[in-house]
Amino acid sequence: MITLWKNLSDTYKIVVFMLLLIMTIKLGTLLYIWKFESEVLLEKERTNLSYELYKEAKGLEDSFSVLEKELKFLSTLEIMDDILANDVDKRINILLQKKANDLDEGIILLALKKEQIVSSSKRNYNKKDFFIFKTAIYASFNKKKKIGQLLLLYPFENLKTLKILNPHQHLWLKASFLKEENPAVAMEKNIIVSTKLQGLLKGETLFLSYEKEYAFKSLREIEKILFFSFIISLFLLLFVVWVLSKRQVKILEHTQEVLALKRTFLSTMSHELRTPLGSILNLTQHLMVSSNVKENEVEMLGRIENASEHLLGMINNLLQLSKLESNAMLIQKEKVNILAVIEEMLELVEPLIDEKNLVLKREFEVEELAIETDLNLFKQVLMNLLSNAVKFTEEGSISIKLRASNGQYSLSVIDTGMGIEKQKQKELFSEFYQAHMGSTDIKHSTGLGLALSQKVAKLINGKIEIYSEGKNKGVKATFTFSSF
Repeated sequence: MITLWKNLSDTYKIVVFMLLLIMTIKLGTLLYIWKFESEVLLEKERTNLSYELYKEAKGLEDSFSVLEKELKFLSTLEIMDDILANDVDKRINILLQKKANDLDEGIILLALKKEQIVSSSKRNYNKKDFFIFKTAIYASFNKKKKIGQLLLLYPFENLKTLKILNPHQHLWLKASFLKEENPAVAMEKNIIVSTKLQGLLKGETLFLSYEKEYAFKSLREIEKILFFSFIISLFLLLFVVWVLSKRQVKILEHTQEVLALKRTFLSTMSHELRTPLGSILNLTQHLMVSSNVKENEVEMLGRIENASEHLLGMINNLLQLSKLESNAMLIQKEKVNILAVIEEMLELVEPLIDEKNLVLKREFEVEELAIETDLNLFKQVLMNLLSNAVKFTEEGSISIKLRASNGQYSLSVIDTGMGIEKQKQKELFSEFYQAHMGSTDIKHSTGLGLALSQKVAKLINGKIEIYSEGKNKGVKATFTFSSF
């Protein structure tokens, strides 16, 4: 999986990353709902339930207030004067029966004279089963003369079974005059709120409960949707990765085929070009020592020789690059005296150093150093660093420092030459890149030297690092290596 991820292109990685981000957001939302949102929703539902209870309480208080007003209105009718008579007129019975029927809910109306019932809307009842409203009856001809009482009996049964539209909610009254126990409502399964009543029921408590399972039903539906969408997203992500991997494999196979063709082409062309170039060099060198060639012609032949050697060097670099990319480079391990190799390489570049009047400094922390490595490849890396130092330094010095630490060795080549701008240093190991392309003071090459040297260094357990403070501040090239 790690290898597959590394091989994916940046575009594919962005697609996969976006899918992962969406999945993470969904999962985070789901976890938030599971852990935190339930408490928030519970509090919100409790607030909503309290508001519903307030409306129910208000309705109950208002209905009792209406009954009280109806009772007071009946007591003011002139027909109530008949209570003074010993034989009460039938009109009062008819009125009370009609009004009781209009009010419904099992309500009974009574007219009393000196605590004795003179008229009733119903004959058989148990007064203990009713909540009683009372109001005085005054004579219509004398508002100060009390002639009796009018009573409204409201059944307790109506208060025991308070109705509410939602079947998953329960509304009940806890009152001193109700003997029956309150409905069994499980606290852990219900949201319960309560409020104190006012008016005729002042001091009594009204309760409202709501089953949590249904209160959170919408939340549970959201949880299911998020969970299933997360599962679908997961499968979608796996499918996308599978499709991308298949496509990436095809792209990689095609790329490998193209690279193989390029390596074959470079290798073939390099071999084909090396043969005639070798012949040109041999013939040129033969003519240069011939007695039949004039002195002015020798100079021209020298130019031909230099151009041929430069071209041959470029071809050799391309051939080596092709071998490195195809992993065809063979490593020949042997015991090597590093100090001797360094001195040998320095002897080769010392004429060039002397020609520029540069100072060569040696700082070796080890007196003897023998490691197992590939001698030719090691020489190639070292020669490239030394050649670059001499090439880009016109005055000052070149220092060679060798240090050892815990089986790791570092060879630094420090010059006081042209230096490299910091923004260009990260591209130094790119193929065909030349940091001093615009300069006319130096002879330009193919730009393969450092790229090849870095690849070769890695083959022999090494690494090259280039650092410069900036233009005209010199360069420090460090070759870190170890034994096989």
